[in-house]
Amino acid sequence: MSMEPSPSVIPLLPCKSIDEQLDFYETLGFEITYRQAKPNIYACVRHPIVELHFFGLKQLVPAESYAMCYIHVPNVDEVYEDFCARLKQTYHKIPRSGIPKITRLSDLSEDRRFNLIDPAGNRLLIGQRHDSSKLKPHDESIWESPNRPLNTYEIAYRLAYAKDDHTAAVKVLDKMLASDKEAANTLRYKALILRADLAFSSDDTDLAKQLLTRAKQLILTEQELEQVRGDMDKMNELLGSLERGM
Repeated sequence: MSMEPSPSVIPLLPCKSIDEQLDFYETLGFEITYRQAKPNIYACVRHPIVELHFFGLKQLVPAESYAMCYIHVPNVDEVYEDFCARLKQTYHKIPRSGIPKITRLSDLSEDRRFNLIDPAGNRLLIGQRHDSSKLKPHDESIWESPNRPLNTYEIAYRLAYAKDDHTAAVKVLDKMLASDKEAANTLRYKALILRADLAFSSDDTDLAKQLLTRAKQLILTEQELEQVRGDMDKMNELLGSLERGM
């Protein structure tokens, strides 16, 4: 049997309130292309990066939703900055916790991405693949040997940013920071920044400030500072958000 390849795949996602759902996506710059109330609730939105369809599901519990899709884009930084600016204009802050929310940009072994969680709890993973020359090999062995400091940090990082499981990431990091004396200063610095980001995302600003202060107190050489350049940028972003009360 021969079949012509489909030119596109359109995610079909549930929502509890179609009005709330469409308002949110309009805020992000999506265009509503179709909407119906009978015989069933259904709507479509379109953006240069993706087309999404929604159906009504009254019994949906957003916090328990498992619906998700991955959206590959060629310019993830531009998409992220645009979405953040639009959300801030509407919510007067960038929603980092609760539902809806947008996570910070993060570099994983396979891509550079952020997560967008809409009012229905649907998770959009929006990412850009790394240049093949810069692609880092993904080491599955970190899940088999979680005792070494580097493995522990990498597990926590992937739990936080790839799986968006902050509770599990916090447990791993807290254990590492409390008991591991062998970790290099650069790794402790990274762990403190990651833990501060998770604290900020859960609205624990006091803990986030304490963790950032601990990170700033670490003495790093010029070479070590270069190794944590990206983490320093994240720290400065967190400090700015804390100062603005975001």
